[in-house]
Amino acid sequence: MNKDENQIPEDYWNQLSDTDKELMAKAMDEAEDYLMDEQEWVEMDEGYYSHLRERFGKGADEIGPRNFKTYLSKGIPFWMMVIPAGKQALSDNPDVNVQHFHTICEDMELGECNGAYELITEQQLESKFNIKYNN
Repeated sequence: MNKDENQIPEDYWNQLSDTDKELMAKAMDEAEDYLMDEQEWVEMDEGYYSHLRERFGKGADEIGPRNFKTYLSKGIPFWMMVIPAGKQALSDNPDVNVQHFHTICEDMELGECNGAYELITEQQLESKFNIKYNN
C-alpha cells in the first residue's frame, strides 16, 4: 500500500499536538501491519471444516468446501456460476428455511471484463433463470 494514498489533510495535521501526531502515526502503522499480515488468509482445509462441524453440530453437507455449478445459456451467450449460500429461516415463519445462492453471470460475447453478482433464493433461481440447482 502506498502511504501517499491516504494522506491526512495538512490543515488538520498542523492542528494536532506532537503527542497526537505520534499516536496517530503509531495507530496507522499498527493498522497497516494488521491489514497486510500475510497470515490473514489461510486455506480452509479439512481440519478447519471438521472443527466448525463439531462446534455447530452440522454435517459435511452443511459445512464444508463450497461446491458450485456452472451453466451456459442456450439462447444468449451468458455464462453463470451458481454457488450455494446456505439456508435461512423466513422472518415471518421461522420454521421455513429458504435456500440461497450466489450467482455470477458474464456475457461471453462482450470480449472484456464484465459480470453481475446477485444473491437469490432457490425460487428466484428457478423462476428467473429456469435453473433447478438441486435436481
